[in-house]
Amino acid sequence: MNKEIHILFVEDVPADVVAVNHELRKAGLAFRSKRVETREAFLHELEHEPPDLILSDHCLPSFDGFTALSIAQDRCPNVPFIFVTGSMGEEMTIETFESGATDYVLKRNLSKLPAAVERALREAEERNALQEKEQQLRESEERFRMLVEGVRDYAIFMLNTEGRVTSWNTGAQWIHSYRAEEVTHQHFSMFYTPEDRQQHRPEIALETAAAEGRFEEEGQRVGKGGKRFWANVVITALRSSKGKLRGFAQVTQDITQRKQAEEALRNSESLKTAILDTALDAIISIDHAGLVQEWNPAAQKIFGYRREEVMGRPVDELIVPSSLRKIYHDGLAHYLMTGVGSLLGRPVELTLRRANGSEFRAELAISRVPTEDPPRCTALIRDITERRKAEQEIHRLNEELEQRVIQRTTQLEATNKELEAFSYSVSHDLRAPLDHITAYTKILQDEAAANLPESSRQHLQTIADSARQLSHLIDALLAFSQMSCADVHQQRFSLAALLEEARHELRRAIEDRKIVWQIGPLPEVQGDPVMLRQVLVNLLANALKYSRTRAKPIIQIGATETEQETVFFIRDNGVGFDMKDVDKLFGVFQRLHPSTEFEGIGIGLANVMRIVRRHGGRAWAEGSVDGGATFYFSLPKLPRS
Repeated sequence: MNKEIHILFVEDVPADVVAVNHELRKAGLAFRSKRVETREAFLHELEHEPPDLILSDHCLPSFDGFTALSIAQDRCPNVPFIFVTGSMGEEMTIETFESGATDYVLKRNLSKLPAAVERALREAEERNALQEKEQQLRESEERFRMLVEGVRDYAIFMLNTEGRVTSWNTGAQWIHSYRAEEVTHQHFSMFYTPEDRQQHRPEIALETAAAEGRFEEEGQRVGKGGKRFWANVVITALRSSKGKLRGFAQVTQDITQRKQAEEALRNSESLKTAILDTALDAIISIDHAGLVQEWNPAAQKIFGYRREEVMGRPVDELIVPSSLRKIYHDGLAHYLMTGVGSLLGRPVELTLRRANGSEFRAELAISRVPTEDPPRCTALIRDITERRKAEQEIHRLNEELEQRVIQRTTQLEATNKELEAFSYSVSHDLRAPLDHITAYTKILQDEAAANLPESSRQHLQTIADSARQLSHLIDALLAFSQMSCADVHQQRFSLAALLEEARHELRRAIEDRKIVWQIGPLPEVQGDPVMLRQVLVNLLANALKYSRTRAKPIIQIGATETEQETVFFIRDNGVGFDMKDVDKLFGVFQRLHPSTEFEGIGIGLANVMRIVRRHGGRAWAEGSVDGGATFYFSLPKLPRS
């Protein structure tokens, strides 16, 4: 590392600091250091000159390392904290990592310290970089959310590829009257009328949007309570950079007022002036020759012409761009000859021109006044420039957000793989010295035990038992690490059959015990049978172990179902546990009973939680002291075939 780092020592022995400095400089590490040995000095340094790394002894005359660790986690949680101590027992080692320390190095093995320091600094740098990227993503997501939430005139919501609602903005709640929690995960066909659903119009809309990129229509929609309203609906397909369909964005505008205004214009001339003056859309009336007969205030605002400037003039000279005038003239001639117009009775989107020559996107609807002869038409025009900008911005933000999510997922997966590889490597590094301990202890027992006093033979046996326990612990850690890396091979199978396999695997723990089994119906599930068999083995072994003190052990196994998932349970009448400790059950090395009463190392339930989560499910437990325990896990429900 080229950058000079600042190291803070929590140490009362200056000579030990000198030794550490010597090892670090010998390894080529550029640093400056400062030593403190009191709580007050430690706090002062953290506040006024925060370090890049903290090295701490476990015990000081007026201060201890665990207190320093707790303070550091509160004041500077991203700074690596390594214990450099004279001794470290198994319990203290576990407590060190459970308390949040980055690593530990024994003072008699200071040669390992440079590697530990470089590893800790590298991991801290990677964590800080990941946190910065996550913060940038959160800020981007917040800007996107604020943009969408700020739009009230339009219902803007996202659909997955199946047409189920995944997001819901304020405008959607305003227009449809549903709260987000009432519609999330529901199919968007709930907004269609029963008649439209019978004609499969929701499915047709999604198919069209997926095939053509965009679907737009006007029609009736249904809000909360069955209330119907007219809506303009635009559905846009969202695709990844590789063209894969990711879902849809729907923009719905309540156009009931516009429809009512059109109806009023057709049926009541007395309401004409009021509607023209109050309408937000441009309303232009033209005769059979295309000459302007009416020009409302909104048209004046949108196009920039005063009413007196346009009356009696050809509408195409005023608002139609020169590039579209031939199409306009051909359409007008066709209408005059046949009475049929291509723009009559349906809304279209097109480009129009203002008085200053600028062009903009508009939504146009033309209707014929049925009582007039020769024919007269009324055009409703809405400036959709801002709406198009909003839709484009939403589309851009969606693509940007999706890309960032992909990048973040890739980064997190890479980080997880590195952490798993690190755990696997550490476990293997522990194996070699442990094998030496086991082998040489066996040699001493075989060759020298007869010449040793009884107390020494007992000491040797204690060493052998401890080494065997540590071996089991390393094996469990390796299995726990490998469980994260293993692929989940999904298939459909019978859970009842898998349960029988698990019971057969535990037959030695079951034989010679009079166990009452109460097994209910178990359904078929989708998952990895190898992994889920391990879940059943671990939970059954747990129930067998903690009920062995009962004269009549009872183990119940069953399943219940909800709309979204299937929940399985294994219940025993054993010693149980206090619910205040329930959060510890599924943690690594977490045990609620002494090992002298019930064997175990605290990995089994952690493996259960990891496997179930990889299947998209949950795991939890209920129990009471001396009242037995029930362990649950859930799996997503199979789709109906």
